[in-house]
Amino acid sequence: MSWAYSDLVAEVYEFHLPIGYSNGDVEYYLRALNGITGRVLEPACGTGRVLIPLLEAGHRAEGLDHSPEMLDVCRKYCRERGLPEPALHAADMTTFVRPGAYEAVVVPAGSIRNLDGREPTLRALRSFHRSLVPGGRLVLDVAAPRMVTGLPPVEIHQREPYVWTVQTIRYDYDPVVNRTTQFLRYEKWRDGEQVVTELHRFHLQHWGLEEFEELLTEAGFTDIRVSADYQEDVRPGPDSGDWTFHAVRP
Repeated sequence: MSWAYSDLVAEVYEFHLPIGYSNGDVEYYLRALNGITGRVLEPACGTGRVLIPLLEAGHRAEGLDHSPEMLDVCRKYCRERGLPEPALHAADMTTFVRPGAYEAVVVPAGSIRNLDGREPTLRALRSFHRSLVPGGRLVLDVAAPRMVTGLPPVEIHQREPYVWTVQTIRYDYDPVVNRTTQFLRYEKWRDGEQVVTELHRFHLQHWGLEEFEELLTEAGFTDIRVSADYQEDVRPGPDSGDWTFHAVRP
């Protein structure tokens, strides 16, 4: 996994995906977990954008992320909202296993694409499979692949007394492995002076619909179904933005 989250990146992440923000996925996952009474694991939980609504809805949800900085922010938000100290695990989703510990595993926001290629992704899916009880459910997102034709504009975020900027300085696509690589420059300013700057390289793995279904089958899952754009009864089509896979450990 190429994604390395520092304190600076975690600060910017909060502007992009604050607690309470939803593009329909938070409500979708709450519906998908209807009837689940056992423990729920969210790998790549980040700062808790989805995890905290699950906790507030009464689910016994635990978070997993390889970034201690992100988990620290999640703990802070839980304290601010009067929630009990959550069970958060600083670990890699490809190796984290709690055999038969969870009734559901959820991976929103396409976070599974952060893994570099087929083998790490398969290891993660097998880890999820081992961590589920028999009959346990896996629900995860994979964004539909889209062609990128240019660099995005510079992002600017403000919260007194600071200004944060994020600039994509390079965007590459490798057709051999079907993966994009972004080079992002993060900067933090105060009173016109730069406080800190960092350069990060991020990979995103792209998947075809049937290709990912085959991965789930190889990992041992059954009863696989797919919906699109956080609507239970909509199948993926050429204009779909997000695919949500549902699968079961038999």
